[in-house]
Amino acid sequence: MRRVDGVWYWRGTDGLTKEIETGLKAAGMKMRCGTTPVQARLWWEKHVSPALAAAVPDDDVVGTIEEIVRKYEADELATIKREKTKEEYRGRIRRLRAAFRTKRYPKTEAHALLAGYLSAVTVTQHLHDNRERASSANKDIQTLSRMFRLARVRWGLTTFNPCEGIEYLPEVPRDQYVSDSRYADIHAAASPLLQCMLEISTQTGARQGMILDIRIGDFDEHGIDIRVTKKRNNAGFVTKRYAMTPDLWGALSTALELRKKRRGGAQCLPGHHLFIKKNGTPYTKESFKSLWRVVREKLGLGGREITFHDMRAKAASDAVSDSAAQELLHHEDIKATKRVYRRKVPTGTPLPSAIGGREEG
Repeated sequence: MRRVDGVWYWRGTDGLTKEIETGLKAAGMKMRCGTTPVQARLWWEKHVSPALAAAVPDDDVVGTIEEIVRKYEADELATIKREKTKEEYRGRIRRLRAAFRTKRYPKTEAHALLAGYLSAVTVTQHLHDNRERASSANKDIQTLSRMFRLARVRWGLTTFNPCEGIEYLPEVPRDQYVSDSRYADIHAAASPLLQCMLEISTQTGARQGMILDIRIGDFDEHGIDIRVTKKRNNAGFVTKRYAMTPDLWGALSTALELRKKRRGGAQCLPGHHLFIKKNGTPYTKESFKSLWRVVREKLGLGGREITFHDMRAKAASDAVSDSAAQELLHHEDIKATKRVYRRKVPTGTPLPSAIGGREEG
């Protein structure tokens, strides 16, 4: 749905809904849905929803969680533009299908008490069975809850959401702190290019994706602009400015020299990525894994024993104060900085002996 000059219009966004739109237009139907959200929803339920239902030939799907999942894929997943985000949601959908696809969805709260219907008890038990991956399991159920909200307010399939009011799993923040000596071992085991990335991360607190996205025109001898993609504006990101230091300049300059030795790397235009592979293409999340895998194998590290993201936590932990760490990591809420990223164990100074009068001292 989109609103133009106070009027709501509908259009297809994927193969199935575009086919439905073509059919409606061929029948003389206009895509004008009304002037209020209620009118638009009723128009959708009258003309589009039956066509979607008719397009699902297997009757055993109707009334099950699979029906809601398919509608979510057609209505919501197709609108996600960022491929990384879309793949993350596909993973959640795969796990939800495996767990609940044959369950019937309750149309009312009373239905949730019947055998074979999805209920809050079933959802809670699923969370309990997946408590070893608490964060991922919580996100899966949050996605399922979103599906039910759409099923209620947009598709008119149900009036009840079995995910509302459930108790999510407690998520324990990672507490791995990389000491200076441990960091020196990691740095020594890394390739020259990865060493530059490590230095940038431990000095600025930048995430892996932010580092791989650095362009040649983003920095000079005065400072560097790093794109923070998790905080978005109309451009799809906000920019964090860091003042240039000798150590940071050394890492960036070394990376630039290494770039010139790779295919096409001698041509350094402002929009070109700083970190490129041997074939001249920018590093991706997958190709970065090979760099980090070499370090893990050299040091005999387990898969999650030390991660590159721990370098961001090291930067926050080594900052002089909580507020300095918050500013470095570009967090809006200092609570997140303190709870997740300030990992260094604080050092206290013992008091003098109380024998002989501590108060007088």
